[in-house]
Amino acid sequence: MTLLEAANGMFGAWRLLHFDRTGLQYFGTTPRAFWNSFWAAAIVVPGEAIGVMLLGSADQPEINTADPLHALFVFIALYGLFWLLFPLVMSTITETMQRGERFVLFIVAWNWARVVRLAILLPALVILSAEGTSTPGWGVAIYAAATMFSLIYAGFVARAALDTTRISAGMVVAVEIGLFVSLWIGANALTA
Repeated sequence: MTLLEAANGMFGAWRLLHFDRTGLQYFGTTPRAFWNSFWAAAIVVPGEAIGVMLLGSADQPEINTADPLHALFVFIALYGLFWLLFPLVMSTITETMQRGERFVLFIVAWNWARVVRLAILLPALVILSAEGTSTPGWGVAIYAAATMFSLIYAGFVARAALDTTRISAGMVVAVEIGLFVSLWIGANALTA
């Protein structure tokens, strides 16, 4: 992947953040663009790891940070599985939605949008971890608002890239949430 491809991917995701469908023109639809979009996972992994640590410090007892090596292994496994499983699940769903021809564009846009979504959520996680979750306050409100905006943005990315309805786009976001929650619950069950 070249620096120009990464810049185009992030700029396209940035344009989509402004609810501008022309952001899609910055994404390739070739197999190379598809595979190169997974470099977004490498770009966001440090921020995702920081986010998990911040959640662990925000009074969330279900996050096991007692053994750092174990926590790192679980994080890497979940992170890799999520980046692998979501496209696999969506390949079937896009075919079912009769949007299979837009699958590559969707995954490319979705992957680069993950960079922008992290940029939305990470500052909110910093505020949440500083304030904690034991008492409702601005930290919880800011994190909830950032999460909602991130999900709305994800829905717009799905809607634009798949050229589908709001309901279908919302279902795509629900699939991502469901997959994430399933992996999280599975990891907690295995580590209990």
